[in-house]
Amino acid sequence: MYSSAARPTAPLALPADIAALLQRFGLSLDSLLTDSNPKLAKGSTVARGAILHHLPARALAAAVTPGTVAPTAPRSYLAALAALADREGVAALARRHNGCPWATAGCAAGCLNWAGHGGLSPAVAAARGRRTLAMLADPHTYGRAVLWAIARQWARAQAEGLPLAVRLRGTDEGPAIGWHRLALTITPAEAQAAARRFGLPLSPGDGVTHTLAAALSVPISEGSLTLYDYSKAPLSGPLGLTAQRAAGWDVTASLAADRATAAADAMAALNGGFRLAVPVALAKGQALPRTLTLTLSAPDRPPLTVPCVDGDATDHRWRDPSGVAVTLRTKRSRGADSALAALFSLAPTGHPQALADGVVTLAW
Repeated sequence: MYSSAARPTAPLALPADIAALLQRFGLSLDSLLTDSNPKLAKGSTVARGAILHHLPARALAAAVTPGTVAPTAPRSYLAALAALADREGVAALARRHNGCPWATAGCAAGCLNWAGHGGLSPAVAAARGRRTLAMLADPHTYGRAVLWAIARQWARAQAEGLPLAVRLRGTDEGPAIGWHRLALTITPAEAQAAARRFGLPLSPGDGVTHTLAAALSVPISEGSLTLYDYSKAPLSGPLGLTAQRAAGWDVTASLAADRATAAADAMAALNGGFRLAVPVALAKGQALPRTLTLTLSAPDRPPLTVPCVDGDATDHRWRDPSGVAVTLRTKRSRGADSALAALFSLAPTGHPQALADGVVTLAW
């Protein structure tokens, strides 16, 4: 609950390690989370939304490698970002970094990072790159910075009389250890400072092994804050969908239509109680499908049919029921290889479409 004792106009004194990291990478608390875009605006009466954007897949490596030439400037070599990586000693990490370890060729080519402003502006790519470099340089301190950015957004949501919905996997899968497993240090003094400045009740934990969701457990339990994401992670394992959900996240699985186990993975996610995000190359004005049916090549497995919901009405997936196909109209990914990008989406047809291990059918 928002504390009336909070002082939202008081000067903000960030912990020294957070302030230093942000300064090193040309960032600020307000520049970490995006809280204004057309998709978030559609749900602005339901919740205040905030999304964290990094460079996806191998895009950071391309951006810091001299000689990289791509069809668009944002996908190409970014000299200032490369210089920053060199100066801060993270160039080698950047060249090895893969922000989307479960992405397929179609997903990487058709990535939404390159839609909208992200596909037009090298400045946007550079900003996302600076955040990614800061995360690689010091994941722990970066996670603490994100926590303080969430606190600021939460105070603004409370002032608007709304809950806050935070999506940290906006354009990548986050730190290698996973956002849900990243351990943060939050001292009692810092928890008190966040309460005084933002009114946010943080749990300081044991000062060593607190996770982001655990730190935010009070507003999460009260319903004033939701952590939600889309993920192409497998169902099981420490980084999987089930582990993310158990750690306090509302997770929507993403269909990887060109994966060798596409049908089996999609069916497993739906049977596991997750929603399935499904991009469909719908023409403007074309109606959304009513149902999606998955059929595995294995003859002893019955088909699975689930209802479709409109994923473009808002980004608030946490309000959708489980076990549904969230239909998303394919957005233009600028500079994409058209043949590869086509693998990212299903065709807008009612005919069965072949997957490597089965068939998917949309019905209107």
